[in-house]
Amino acid sequence: MSKRRPTLTALAAGLALLLAACSSGTAGGEDSASAGPTTGGTLRVGFSDDTGNYDPQQRPQLHARTISRQITDTLTDQDPETGEILPWLATHWEISDDTTQFTFTLRDDVTFSDGTPFDAEVVKANLDRVVEIGPLAYVAAGYLRGYVGSEVLDDGRVRVTFDQPNAQFLQATATQSLGLLSLDTLALSPEEVAAGNVVGTGPYVLDSYVPDQSITLTAREDYDWGSPLYENRGRAYYDTVEVSFIPEATTLAGSLASGQIDVAYILDAASADTIEASDAELVSTAMPAISIPIVPFVYRDVFADEHTRRALSLATDRQAIVDTVFQGRYEPATGVLTTTNPGYVDLSDELTYDPDQAETELEQAGWTEVGSDGIRTNAAGERLAPSIEYVGSGTSTEALLQLLQQQWKQVGIDLVLKPVAEASEDALHQHDYDLSTWSQTRADPDVLRTVYSSFYENQSFLYDNADPELDQLLGTLQTTVDPAERLKVSEQVQRLILERGYTVPLYDLTQYTAHAAGVQGYHTDIEGKPLFVDAWS
Repeated sequence: MSKRRPTLTALAAGLALLLAACSSGTAGGEDSASAGPTTGGTLRVGFSDDTGNYDPQQRPQLHARTISRQITDTLTDQDPETGEILPWLATHWEISDDTTQFTFTLRDDVTFSDGTPFDAEVVKANLDRVVEIGPLAYVAAGYLRGYVGSEVLDDGRVRVTFDQPNAQFLQATATQSLGLLSLDTLALSPEEVAAGNVVGTGPYVLDSYVPDQSITLTAREDYDWGSPLYENRGRAYYDTVEVSFIPEATTLAGSLASGQIDVAYILDAASADTIEASDAELVSTAMPAISIPIVPFVYRDVFADEHTRRALSLATDRQAIVDTVFQGRYEPATGVLTTTNPGYVDLSDELTYDPDQAETELEQAGWTEVGSDGIRTNAAGERLAPSIEYVGSGTSTEALLQLLQQQWKQVGIDLVLKPVAEASEDALHQHDYDLSTWSQTRADPDVLRTVYSSFYENQSFLYDNADPELDQLLGTLQTTVDPAERLKVSEQVQRLILERGYTVPLYDLTQYTAHAAGVQGYHTDIEGKPLFVDAWS
């Protein structure tokens, strides 16, 4: 199985990096705004994390996908306001009545940055490659489950066939996980592509990547086929985008507020006050996603019993978390999915704060004895002391976990916090802790299958502890075409996930990014990823 950082690191911060001095791209101000877009200069961007892998088909993390958004295009795009799937590199498509075949007609004027043409053969090669690298591309490969193959009808048409209905595939073609790469890139090893050797058709070219330091992008002079959601369909306005990695949350916000950088992505909610007190503009996106959870590892002995897992949710006061830790900038979770996800179902009645019922569940699981310290033990004398590992002291993540520690102690659970300097790179099922957290965004209920299906690797660690009933429902979610019926299946899936204690939803993530006052045309896509092609100063 592939290795993956626990995505607590997406919420936590490490040590600050010093920013190298570089020229500003934000000198224009109001005068340049009134004159319209100008070309030239450098956009200085601060990222809160270096994911260490910039192959769009491999990594699901938002920082990696943000870079992919600048250097690769997709067959379709998705309107953030309506959710509508729009033509992009594919001008139109035909879907068979049984939703097993998708025939795409492609633009004939697109090239990769190495000068090679974009055509049906390239689309086929990309989809084939996703399936070939399998678990390394577990999100993208999940979109292609049941993939029979792609048939090149001619240079401008390709037919993609599945062995069963695939209701989610068209939306999947709008995601960065199916970003299209050149044939020469596909010929490289997955490790070589991960290291930044990526050639796409996008408005920027990845010039250089220095791990934990910087990424440099340069504009393509001949770009002329932007997404219908771009204001600028042609060459990007900035000549260069320079990304610095600034993992300490306060330093990232302060670097923007002080003018050292022009864009900060992604901001800790606790840093929003710093931005609002400056001249910079805060941009928020209510993410269509899985609600941010605590995830009990079902393969660990302490969480083998679903009564124990359910008790965690009942012992969690979500409103107190968002009010205390996040200053009310997030909303408490009311379901497994966020309210902006098309598959959202209101399950707030199942997510109540009920310490008394939590204690009942723990009693049923055999945690019947309560020690002098208030912590429960079982008949074998084992303390109920699950552990969680995270990166970064003094962060909102640590504050969240400390509050959970206090809440859970009230029912006899000793949450053991294990701060570490660096994220674990251990293979899955080799972690020596019991809980984790992560986020997965996607504006489609099929994100549930990505996270909870036993197909390949998944973020809920259920592939070796598969739940056959859940797997069957998730398969039905993929193959159900009727929207109303699909929503019913989505609800069944979410209720089952809560019932069996596979997740402890905490809050709905609002993603914060920000830009300097002099940056014009700044906006984000449906996942809150900045679209640098439209930005100028």
